[in-house]
Amino acid sequence: MIGTILWVLFYVNFVFAGLTYQYLFKKRKLIGYHLGMNVAMTPTGIISIASGLILIYHFPFQFTEMTILTTIIGIAIGVLFGSLVEYQTVIMGVTSGVMSGIMAPMIGDMAQHSLILIGFTQSLVFILLGMLCYSMKV
Repeated sequence: MIGTILWVLFYVNFVFAGLTYQYLFKKRKLIGYHLGMNVAMTPTGIISIASGLILIYHFPFQFTEMTILTTIIGIAIGVLFGSLVEYQTVIMGVTSGVMSGIMAPMIGDMAQHSLILIGFTQSLVFILLGMLCYSMKV
């Protein structure tokens, strides 16, 4: 039961990130340099950490593979959101994706696959992506 809920949350994260990207893409001309850094780093970091925690919960003995997969997810999201602004924000998104992608499975393993930590991270996903969209309200 818990495993199914976590898989649903795993996919919901990407759907919500896609909706956030779609919203920000429409307003990309209004994104300045400082906000662009937040746009590149916030979704990248939080989605990578949430994905890493869920993946290491499901596959606790495939630590290396989950770290690589989470890092690839982070890099892909960093490139996607960073490309909304300019090349420097792509670099920041990739860097943020690498750091959080490598970190997330370690945090999940050290927290002993805590469901409380996963729940807290999931709430941060929704709050931070919502704040990011709200910051573009004109």
